[in-house]
Amino acid sequence: MTAPREIELKLVLAEGEAARVPLAPALAGHPATKARFVAYYFDTPDGALAKRQLGLRLRRSGSRWRATLKAGGQSAGGLHDRPEWEHPASGPKLDLARFAGTPLADVPDAATLHERLAPVLVTEFRRTLWHLEPTPGSRLEVALDEGRILAAGREARIEEVEIELLEGDANAAFDLAEALAGAVAMRPEPASKLARGLELAGTARSRPVRAPRVDLGPAGDDARAAARIAVAAALAHGQANEAGVLASGDVEFVHQLRVGLRRLRSALRLFGPVIDPAETAPFAEDLRWAANALGACRDWDVFVTGTLPSLLAARGDPVEAKHVLGRARERQREARRAAREAIASTRYGLAMLRLARWLSSVPGEPPPDAPGLKDFASACLRKGARQVARGEGALAGLDAAARHALRIRVKRHRYAVEFLGGLFRRKEATRHARRLARAQEDLGIANDCATAFAHVRELDPSPEFVAFAQGWFAAREAASIERAARSLARAAALRRFWRRKPDPEAAAAP
Repeated sequence: MTAPREIELKLVLAEGEAARVPLAPALAGHPATKARFVAYYFDTPDGALAKRQLGLRLRRSGSRWRATLKAGGQSAGGLHDRPEWEHPASGPKLDLARFAGTPLADVPDAATLHERLAPVLVTEFRRTLWHLEPTPGSRLEVALDEGRILAAGREARIEEVEIELLEGDANAAFDLAEALAGAVAMRPEPASKLARGLELAGTARSRPVRAPRVDLGPAGDDARAAARIAVAAALAHGQANEAGVLASGDVEFVHQLRVGLRRLRSALRLFGPVIDPAETAPFAEDLRWAANALGACRDWDVFVTGTLPSLLAARGDPVEAKHVLGRARERQREARRAAREAIASTRYGLAMLRLARWLSSVPGEPPPDAPGLKDFASACLRKGARQVARGEGALAGLDAAARHALRIRVKRHRYAVEFLGGLFRRKEATRHARRLARAQEDLGIANDCATAFAHVRELDPSPEFVAFAQGWFAAREAASIERAARSLARAAALRRFWRRKPDPEAAAAP
């Protein structure tokens, strides 16, 4: 028997934007109902339900109670598609018998589960609800939720919009979301209220999230399906760090969101030969804009937290150091404000929605002459390796601009290895990726010297300080280029793990 499904698009609002949602042209004039909810989420002391991606909830509105079980499903860019079972409850007590035949019955010691369950978090919120029929055969439920999550003595705000697809195609939900996002600052939210509450209940503070390992296995031999998997993984990586950029002073959140966007754009470039450019045109330029906003912030973060203290220590003038560092920190704060404004903007939210729409689409049948995924991957990896090898041979004669271009090629090849290496021998792919990362880092230090020296000049220091910094960065740049030559040589010397290029004569032989 097919489990009932919940398909909804979840959007988090920029702080203070909730009051503008009912005024948005897409909703203005449509009748709305209002209600207050209190919901209790349950789990065992050892987190048996969370470990199995199950969410068990008892929710009250007025005198009415409903019990709900949600199971792990698919989520990409804020569109959630998951099994859901819901029943009326007679009061503030769970009746697990109503969930017979669901994944709850597969939890170890299910017969005694009711004895071990306890509330782990509570949500309290006001809901404004609209029902829309944008086209015949399409029905949407739109909920504006405003309130808070309570867990382990902590709380977090709830300001979000959920667009649930009751009937029809998911494009109707995206159409409405884009209409709303054009009037109200919002962006797709990959985490449910339960997931946010469980993070809130954790003893450790929220930490920056690093890139996950990408498994292209579900794509089979279809390179276009692999493209969506790789892009979805990079998007999830970036989105996991968005809240940290907006709320935390930890510079690593900015770094990881920027890396997520870089990997995302690299994945789109890598799989460009099998993606119609018209499909990515609605969001490609906005991704570049967001990456640039984060890049400027990251440059100042690296300068203030790493490069400048070393330069000031070498200079040895504490009075001048205090003034220079103070001005640099102000520039860093300005760059952080600009990055936050970009992530909270309607432009960013619309780009993420359009990307999520593309991810939710299903590619058609590949053309008959389309290469298989491993052949496609091998061709991409061969090309990247040739570019790295050529760069290694020419590095000594490259100027700063050419070295920067080489670093970009090394970075793209590294991401290609990380995306595609699992199709072959993962151990060797991991070794390649590590050596390429080292070469990328060494080339990056050389490039950072030019950026950092430009930052020094922006701070209006004394001429003596400028002269000292110029010599200090020149020595640092020369040393990093020497290291980059060695690391590039080590990367170029690694044995290839991908398929060899087919021999045309062998392929033509009977």
